[in-house]
Amino acid sequence: MARKTKEEADKTRHLLLDAAEHLFWEQGVSKTTLASIAEHAGLTRGAIYWHFDNKADLFNAMCDRAFPPFAEMMDVLLQAGHCPELNPAQRLWLHSCGVLRLVTTTPRIARVIGIINLRCEYVGEMQNSHLMDRNWLMEKIGNLHTILSQAAEAGLVRPGIDLRCAAGCLHSTICGLIDSWLLNQVVDLVQDADKLLTPFFAGVFQNECWLRKSPVHN
Repeated sequence: MARKTKEEADKTRHLLLDAAEHLFWEQGVSKTTLASIAEHAGLTRGAIYWHFDNKADLFNAMCDRAFPPFAEMMDVLLQAGHCPELNPAQRLWLHSCGVLRLVTTTPRIARVIGIINLRCEYVGEMQNSHLMDRNWLMEKIGNLHTILSQAAEAGLVRPGIDLRCAAGCLHSTICGLIDSWLLNQVVDLVQDADKLLTPFFAGVFQNECWLRKSPVHN
């Protein structure tokens, strides 16, 4: 019986997260009430408070549910043992193309990123979202700096490149491409991810040392 109760609780939690995803994307976080989320899920408002303290807590849980694939990809990027045949520049290239491919092929991830970047005002109750934690963001950029440093030590980076600036630039480039695709699909991330990333890689690395067949075309 305890097992069944836990399974039912997990099912209810995911129904609420599914409902929140759809409503946050359709009408924005600030205009979505907990009551409307419960109604959309076919549940009572009390069910929300059984699982989540408030809207920010639900928002954070929605993000946490979508993000594990990115963490796995970052682990592959940072751990050379996963792909010992690749140099750091190649690993970064495949990682960057892979992030764009993951977004364009996984509706849930695309929706959640769209909510984070385009449908939420981080004020009031939402200012406590862990996504507003500067340490969280700097950790992501720091990981990119780590791989760029490995590439520099291997003699793959052009002279005079500020690696910290390059890490921030790559992070911003990827985020900007995703936002442009989500907003109006002016950029075609499905077909042109490698072409869109090439200017950054050509400007940072030497002699096309990053080149490897992009997973976008697999």
